[in-house]
Amino acid sequence: MPARATTDQYVLFRKYQAARHADGDMAGMSFSDYRSMVEDTPIDTFVVEFRTPDDHLTGVSLVDRLGDGFSAVYSFYDPAAATRSPGSFAIMWLIERARMQQLPYVYLGYWIARSNKMSYKSNFRPAEILSRGMWRVLDTAEP
Repeated sequence: MPARATTDQYVLFRKYQAARHADGDMAGMSFSDYRSMVEDTPIDTFVVEFRTPDDHLTGVSLVDRLGDGFSAVYSFYDPAAATRSPGSFAIMWLIERARMQQLPYVYLGYWIARSNKMSYKSNFRPAEILSRGMWRVLDTAEP
């Protein structure tokens, strides 16, 4: 859907921040801050909402459309559904959507090897990382 912030999304965003990143900078974002993050962009951006069959919002991904793929800007989900791996599902959904549109890449953003909050990114292979200004294949022996 178009990059438009909704109250439904913001409620879920706040719930996610409180459960997963309560000590982070984004935890104190107001609705206005959230709307700016979603809507104030010069890039072709869209929002993916993941909903249950009864229309309950369970996850959201903010995505930039690039010439060669999609960039996953920020995703969040209902913390109560964490055991169902909704973040990984959102990435797999983006990979499939890129494949359907014949786009070769899905960018997952920064990856820091020793960061528990970012380690999930290395689960998606094949993968490349930008290191010292050069793209290289992520070594499968790396964490």
